[in-house]
Amino acid sequence: MRNYLHDFIIDNKRRPTEAEVGQLMKAVAMSEPGRAKSEAHVKRIRSAAEYGSMGGQKKIPIELNDTAMKINDLLRKKISHKDIALILDINVRTVGNIIRKRSLPRTKDMILNYKVTKWGL
Repeated sequence: MRNYLHDFIIDNKRRPTEAEVGQLMKAVAMSEPGRAKSEAHVKRIRSAAEYGSMGGQKKIPIELNDTAMKINDLLRKKISHKDIALILDINVRTVGNIIRKRSLPRTKDMILNYKVTKWGL
């Protein structure tokens, strides 16, 4: 196996920058033989960027009830499930169920009946 960093240092007579190391690593991962998994991994990353982390299922805009909208706004502010349950005076399990069933957090354009809550962005 070739040592691309060593080759770079010899060719350029200097150490590579972080950005150059990243480019070298990406080039190696895509070009070396026997790396079928890396291509599948790249495909999953591209798929996740397009579809979200829902296993290839696209998020479609939906209507949310008031509680789900409050939970969504709090999640977008990086508040934990436990704290959301305390703020809204509901069970932590209920918060988890709403998040799972409604695929939260969602952006404003993915909510059909979006209205600003007091935690809104």
